[in-house]
Amino acid sequence: MGVFERDVVIIGGGHNGLACAGYLAKAGLDVLVLEKRDLVGGAAATEEPWPGYRVSSASYVVSLMPPQVVRELDLKRFGYGVSIITPDYFVPFPDGTSLTLWGDVERDAANIARFNERDAAAYVAFDRYFDRVARLLKDLLFVVPPNMNLRDLPKWAATAGRFRKWSGRDLHETVRLFTMSAADFLDEWFEDERVKGALATQAIIGAWCGPMTPGSAYVLMHHWIGEVDGHAGAWGWVKGGMGGISQAMARAAEAAGAEIRTSAEVDRVAINASGRAVGVALVDGSLVRAQRIVSCAHPVTTYLSLVGEERLPGDVVRDVKRYRTRSGSVKLNVALSELPAFASWDQQGDLHKGLVAVSPSVEYLERAWDDAKYGRMSEHPYVEVVFPTAHEPEGLAPKGKHLMLAFSQYGPYELADGSWDDGGRDEYAARVLKALGEFAPTLESSVEHLEVLTPKDIEDRFGLIGGNIMQGELTPDQLFSFRPIPGHGDYRTPVAGMYLCGSGTHPGGGVMGVPGRNAASVILRDHKRGEFIGRIKNLGR
Repeated sequence: MGVFERDVVIIGGGHNGLACAGYLAKAGLDVLVLEKRDLVGGAAATEEPWPGYRVSSASYVVSLMPPQVVRELDLKRFGYGVSIITPDYFVPFPDGTSLTLWGDVERDAANIARFNERDAAAYVAFDRYFDRVARLLKDLLFVVPPNMNLRDLPKWAATAGRFRKWSGRDLHETVRLFTMSAADFLDEWFEDERVKGALATQAIIGAWCGPMTPGSAYVLMHHWIGEVDGHAGAWGWVKGGMGGISQAMARAAEAAGAEIRTSAEVDRVAINASGRAVGVALVDGSLVRAQRIVSCAHPVTTYLSLVGEERLPGDVVRDVKRYRTRSGSVKLNVALSELPAFASWDQQGDLHKGLVAVSPSVEYLERAWDDAKYGRMSEHPYVEVVFPTAHEPEGLAPKGKHLMLAFSQYGPYELADGSWDDGGRDEYAARVLKALGEFAPTLESSVEHLEVLTPKDIEDRFGLIGGNIMQGELTPDQLFSFRPIPGHGDYRTPVAGMYLCGSGTHPGGGVMGVPGRNAASVILRDHKRGEFIGRIKNLGR
């Protein structure tokens, strides 16, 4: 117990909180990060569920972290290393065929041509189309969203300046992406259902929707804007698992002067009589005073638990309560005695260094969603897997053993019949393994350890309400100035001196560090303004 003072206190040591800490500390502020778990990283963490195994327990691949963040925080100097996952996707089909996408347009078009020559030609144009839209949208990543009020009109004018490179056609196409379904969008480009199924995978990742849901086309686009070492749209394996990102960010922040405390759970934000945040009270009874409070925690948790409804305007409480943060994502962490063989693999290279997806058609994905929206776990789930030990043969598993990380959909937060605790996890795991076993017959017999994380488990362990891995659904009404709530999309909260920096802010979910970076820029701006006003007041005395 005791009282401490800092310039800035950051609640939550998720990767965005650590990124924010790094930027603020580099700018000379005295920063303290408080993390309730015994390790930092939030959902970007490497844990040991079984002796000798080091597992990326939640998030398992990286794509969305811009090179600017890596460079500005000097993450490579602090141990960050990433290798491209290739092939991008290997998708086997029930008829014994398969489609492999390598991230090379000509090679991918040649593979698609085996199914449909017109689709092969369309894919070249499709890739070019997405590349342009992605480059345009990247310009908005580091923008602090203006709020919807007259006071922010100059900021809207400045933001509009970023659209100078956009043609009328660009704007038209982007609006369509935000509003149409992935199924309709892919129908405009391709004919073969297998091709569309393979490309639809990224439209539903982490989303509480199906590929035929309006707006799902943007989810597809959201994942396309990433890059790994200059390779647009690629996925990357992080050395040491996803905790490698968080550990590098933590070391960078500490090297700049930030302090990070684990096993330090915040109970509430301290707010003075004038309505300004002045510190945080911890569960252990200690109090940390600070000029500014930043929350990396989920927006719903931040507003309703750490601040409290009674200290917020009624319209803010209403908006927070209707912020949608649902999920049907279930993560399986699996220890294997051997790597599985996929019968339809017919390419040169190491399949196990790529990403394997069970996504035979758009209709298959939609039927999986149909089950979930009525409270049933998908009878035939969407599954994608990576094999970390193919990238790191040593250090992640005992010698001769392997890891498989399976991300799947859909498993509802609450089941209409039965419960996850009463055999639900085992039943769902059996369905996932069966879906993979259709194409890799030896897989099920090689399973030695298995961990199943349902949406409720993800919520309980990582603080992601509803199990939503994006800290809130990526729908048009929950993006940019509306993320997380209207009027407070600029990282500032209605509580003076308090900010948000997690994935529940612009530009949204995924391991990218951009919300932390953007929030830091706003905090530094306000800090400098505060110092200037303070000097003026002192001169007048």
